[in-house]
Parts: sequence; C-alpha cells; structure tokens
Amino acid sequence: MTIEIGVATLSDRQPRTVDGTVVPESARMAQIVALGVQADEAGLDVFGVGEHHSPDFVVSSPVPVLAAVAAHTTRIRLTSSVTVLSVHDPVRVYQDFATLDLLSGARAEINVGRSAYPEPFALFGADIERYDELFTEKLALLLRLRAEPVLSWRGVHRPPLSDARVTPRSLQVPLPVWIGAGGTPASAARAGELGLPLMLGYLGGTPEHLRRLVDLYRAAGRRAGHHDSLRVGIAAHYFGAASPDEAASTYPYYRDFLRPKRPGGTGYVVSPEAFADGLRPGQALMIGTAGHVTEKLRQLHDVIGFDRVLLLIDWGGLPAPMVQASLHRLGTEIAPAVRAMTG
Repeated sequence: MTIEIGVATLSDRQPRTVDGTVVPESARMAQIVALGVQADEAGLDVFGVGEHHSPDFVVSSPVPVLAAVAAHTTRIRLTSSVTVLSVHDPVRVYQDFATLDLLSGARAEINVGRSAYPEPFALFGADIERYDELFTEKLALLLRLRAEPVLSWRGVHRPPLSDARVTPRSLQVPLPVWIGAGGTPASAARAGELGLPLMLGYLGGTPEHLRRLVDLYRAAGRRAGHHDSLRVGIAAHYFGAASPDEAASTYPYYRDFLRPKRPGGTGYVVSPEAFADGLRPGQALMIGTAGHVTEKLRQLHDVIGFDRVLLLIDWGGLPAPMVQASLHRLGTEIAPAVRAMTG
C-alpha cells in the first residue's frame, strides 16, 4: 500500500504573532480552509483539523471546517485530529461525520482521542478522573453505531438506546475510525486489540521509542486476529524550508506555539538548544529543507514502517506565505521522494 502523506492544523492562534502581526479569528479560519484546498491541489492524501476548547485555538468543532474544505476539493481525505470522544455523545459524533462523508463523497474519517487538555471536561461536564472509562465506553458505542443502522444499547455515561435508528448513514462502510495516542502503551494496545488504525504523536525522542509502541500495537492486533487491518500513522511537527537558515529562523514561532499562554496553563518553553537538537537527523522535528525532511522521514520509515504521516504545518503564527511555501515543498518535493524511497 502506498504511504499516505498529509497535513494537519491544530488551529492555534497567537492574537499577536512574534513578528507583530495581529490575526483575527476570521482570518485564521480562512487560512485553515485555504490550506485544506491547497493540500488537495498539491496532491496530498489527508487533511486533518484539531478540536480544542480554549481561547488559544479557533476550531472547537472540526466537522464544519472540514465540510468547508470538502466543498472546494475533490480527492483529499478529511479527518479530525483529534475528536475528543471522552466528552462527546457518540451518536452525535457518528451523525456529524456521516454527514461529512455524504457531503465529501466518501472522504471522511474520525480520529478519536482522550484529550491532553482539561478544558473540554470542564466545559461539557465530564469527569476528568474517569477519562479512560468514558473513552472506552464511548468508543465501543461509536464502533457499534458505524456497524448497525438500528441498535439497542445500555451503558453508564449516556441514556440507553432502544431500537434506535441512527441517520444519516455514511457512504463508507464502515466509516474509518483511527485512535490517536500520545504515547501511552495502553492506548497502543487498545487500538491493536480492536483492529483500529493507530495515529501516534511523534513530538520528541528518537524513532526507537516509537518502535516499542508500534511493536506493542502490532503484537496486540495479531493476537486478536486483526492481521489485515493494522495501520500505523505518525503525526509530527513540520516546516519545509528553502534553506537551513530559514528552518532555524522559525524557532521564535515554535517557542511561542508551545509556551504556556497564561499562568498555570498547559505548555512548556522550548529552549534554542532543544529546538536545534530536534532538527538533527534521528530526532523528531520535521523542520528543514526538502532534502533534510525527506531523509528524516525515510529513516523514520525504516524503523517504524508507517502507513501514513500527518504533518502539523501552521503552528505558532508562522506567516501565511511561509506556510504556503512549506506545503508546496511537501507536495512537490518531499511527498514524491518519500513515496518513491519507501516503495
């Protein structure tokens, strides 16, 4: 199977970027839709939109944004990255993505996760102390919903269903569901046991660390009899630069992207030394010239054998022209080279 290469956005917004630009929410939203359209035109395979519920991001519901992209594209697959399933009703989630699937001509996917942020739990009244229990029950219901047009179900965290007819139905049968994981062994094993594709965040460390999780996932999947349905995706931070100097110049944006935005807020401060280390071969940041990023992805594939790579493209308030040029290099130089090298 040909490796799928795509881009994603978390929709982060710096009200004033490090270069002094003021970015209104409406302009940021328009940039995201334009990126999805450009990704389709560039021949990329997947476009992902994240879900967040704090003032630092502009997208709280990926489906309407993906639907806007669907209206102007014809080929690219459209996915959440991720849907915070622990706090949502699986019936509503299935209906929303089935609608997107109908609108897009069978291009919708759901990437579900438990959330690395506390805000959605407080906002939707979900108990963050029971986040794994919530996720487990809701994932089981979501998988039944995509398989059974009419079902009866009883659980703990939502009212029961009795011969419920859930419509509309997706064009794809089944509607693709990925599990997004930040690196916990339990999440990798769960995805394998269920025979679901796994999207792993690669935000630090070496490929060998990820290899242990991938081996765990594949072993769990084989034990459960899912030899033919196991797929591994890798999500990483990316910038395709015209030169090494341009790659290095993105550090202030990367620091601003990850730093805590308020006292006690989530995030961490990336030092110049840590950023420079991440750019080196064998490290996690896919930031550099087309040739440099291509070689890093080849090395990662040699270790992991991934089926999909989803690259976060528009972080930290990077200027729109730089992001567009980076996406263009991915589509015209990096993606063809990676596909050729990996067969």
